[in-house]
Amino acid sequence: MKSNFEFLDRYWPALAQIGAAAESYVYSDANACLYKLGMFGERLILEIFAFEHIKEPTVDNTHSNRIRLLKREGLIPKKIDDILYALRKTRNDAVHAGADSVEDAKTLLSMTYNLAVWFMEVYGDWGYIAPAFVMPENVAQPDYEAIIKEQEEKIAALSKQVEAVSTAASSKTSKERAEKGETASESMELSEAETRYLIDEQLRKFGWEADTNNLRYSKGTRPQKGRNLAIAEWPTDSAVGKNGYADYALFVGLKLVGIVEAKKAAIDIPSVIDHQCKEYAKGIKAEHKEYIINQWGYYKVPFVFATNGRKYLKQIETKSGIWYLDLRGGANAPKALQGWISPQGLMEQLEKDIAAANAALQNTPFDLLRDPDGLNLRKYQISAIEAAEQAVIDGKQTILLSMATGTGKTRTILGMIYRFIKSDRFKRVLFLVDRTALGEQAEDVFKEVKIEELMTLDSIYNIKGLDAKEIDREKVRCCIANSGLI
Repeated sequence: MKSNFEFLDRYWPALAQIGAAAESYVYSDANACLYKLGMFGERLILEIFAFEHIKEPTVDNTHSNRIRLLKREGLIPKKIDDILYALRKTRNDAVHAGADSVEDAKTLLSMTYNLAVWFMEVYGDWGYIAPAFVMPENVAQPDYEAIIKEQEEKIAALSKQVEAVSTAASSKTSKERAEKGETASESMELSEAETRYLIDEQLRKFGWEADTNNLRYSKGTRPQKGRNLAIAEWPTDSAVGKNGYADYALFVGLKLVGIVEAKKAAIDIPSVIDHQCKEYAKGIKAEHKEYIINQWGYYKVPFVFATNGRKYLKQIETKSGIWYLDLRGGANAPKALQGWISPQGLMEQLEKDIAAANAALQNTPFDLLRDPDGLNLRKYQISAIEAAEQAVIDGKQTILLSMATGTGKTRTILGMIYRFIKSDRFKRVLFLVDRTALGEQAEDVFKEVKIEELMTLDSIYNIKGLDAKEIDREKVRCCIANSGLI
């Protein structure tokens, strides 16, 4: 059988040989396959450096830092970054933890093929049309050792030096290639297995234990005290989807807090929440009732999520991002998130009584904010806060206050932060500025202006300023930070 990576040999023979070697190892030595796939990702990044004539960093010249530099140049789209991260992490696991899952190797092999096709489309021939990936067959070869030896020798010879090659894409500018890279990555069709692998990685970054191939209900994985598990293929009584199996059930200890459904990129994600996710949340089996923490109407799970592993993009809103729905309120609507919610974050959501907090916000008078010895806010500033609060109560996700220079923006926001925290509508607030001077100005106001009983916001609540190195999530209520733009 020909190698799936043979098309790379025209311009990048080292990549073609590494890909072919990974294919040779997939069944006989999955650990070696995972290692080679990680090597493929590393070599590909070096090829981009050479092609773009970018100097490798003189300090911290590591694979991860090289990727970081290319991302800064706009040359590595989010989906490609996710694949590279998966390859890098799995290679480390292969080296240090002896990872040797054949299923992981097969998934990452097809994912690496997608990466290779993207690379050819951007840095090789812009009109390249890739054939479908063909998974290697598990066939014993009598001369296997000789084949592997020959491949390893070729890789060793080809890997000595990375030089820029001339391709059809060489006539394009770096900016044009960056735009092409973004377009090509968005048109990349990942399988559901590949999507699930990337989602595993995303969930792990946010504190969940996730491993689709091993942490599965069918393999005996069950909720455990002290563990935050994303258990794959959790059975329900629902008749929709894959015979009622939810892709993941999220558990904080023994508490069932969420259901996750993963789909391919072409699927409309909010419709998955309205159809499958809600049905799974209704159909929790009687034998699993010990994990149910409450019931909200028909629903036995408080939160549901649907995603295709794709970065959220407004222009393809319903086919990107992580969509989330709080099933505890009938009026709640699905909304897109920028990232997953951590186990701690979901528990905080469960503990929060939003209706009570909204009522407290509405019933708290503005007298303290009008006090001449305190904030001394004017009518238009109070009106701005009232409008923002009503938008929050109405479920709006974004609010814009446009105020001219000298109209007291910082004091207005200070009053708003105080009311949001005091009513317990929000537990923590991030005050983000784009200039250090603005952050320092805000710190001064927070430390000097009296709000309640001659106390400043800084003395009532734990505030961390621009120089904070570590933040205690349990104690800090407001943090001032610089976006790093200026």
